[in-house]
Parts: sequence; C-alpha cells; structure tokens
Amino acid sequence: MGQGWGERFRVASDAQLGLAWYTREGWARLRELADDRNVLDDSFEDWERRALAAIRELESVGRQVHKVPVDIDALVAWCREHRRALDSAARAEYASGLLQGGDAQLSSRPE
Repeated sequence: MGQGWGERFRVASDAQLGLAWYTREGWARLRELADDRNVLDDSFEDWERRALAAIRELESVGRQVHKVPVDIDALVAWCREHRRALDSAARAEYASGLLQGGDAQLSSRPE
C-alpha cells in the first residue's frame, strides 16, 4: 500500500487545507493550457475520482478540506501577472491564496 497523505506531508493540525476544484469545462481547458499537462489526469472523471479519494483520506484522519473553485481564466491571468508557468506549484499557490483571503491575497500591488 502506498503512502497516505499524512505520511507524505507534514501539515500543522490547525492549518486550513484546500484543494483546487475544477469544473468539467475548466479541467478540459486546464489540460489544454497547463505547462505540465503530461502529469495531469487524462479525464475529468479520473481527476475527480482521485481528488475525492484524497479528501476522504484526509477527512478520515480528522482534517477538513475546502474545495477551492478555480476559474481557469483568472488562474491564467494570475500566472501571467506573476510570470509563473501554469504548473502544479502555481496552481497550489493560487488555490492557497484564494483559500486564505480571496482575490486580495492574489493580486500583486506595487507599494
């Protein structure tokens, strides 16, 4: 049996956990645009099945996971603005920013 989420990641017990959440159409668009499309699940159904399994695994150890709806156009704009590749690291940072404070956390404002 493979490692579980708890064995792979050390996360503070009070940290909010979020998972980027896509619509069927958003997933198809992400697959077209992502720089790391080769590591993405081939279908929305495969992605959704794995995402729900991850949520169940985390919830089984007492963690609450928030589904963070991702608008692909907004994600693409954020990546451009921050000169980031559209990859898993950028998607995770974007979703984390949305979870922590919404759009205000995501925009870069010159001081």
